[in-house]
Amino acid sequence: MKPYETLFFTEPGIEDTALDTLIGKVENAITKNGGQIEKIDKWGKKPLAYMVEKHTEGQYVLVNFQATGEALKELERTYLINQTILRFMTTVRGQ
Repeated sequence: MKPYETLFFTEPGIEDTALDTLIGKVENAITKNGGQIEKIDKWGKKPLAYMVEKHTEGQYVLVNFQATGEALKELERTYLINQTILRFMTTVRGQ
């Protein structure tokens, strides 16, 4: 398994319970394929560098984890089917 971090942001008006549910889905996508969550940071509402789908702010979440390629595929699928996630990026962390 390799160390990864994924950063995503949602619509700014998302409720806390909906955000927690969404984070749970991201965790499940990683762990059900053998990945391990190391840390989850909710950054809160931050301004965007440019307008995305008529939004100028977003709720940011950073997740550090270890996973295999299968977990990454499931994570990306989870991001793509969720309408409230505006953008996401997953990168390999330096060791």
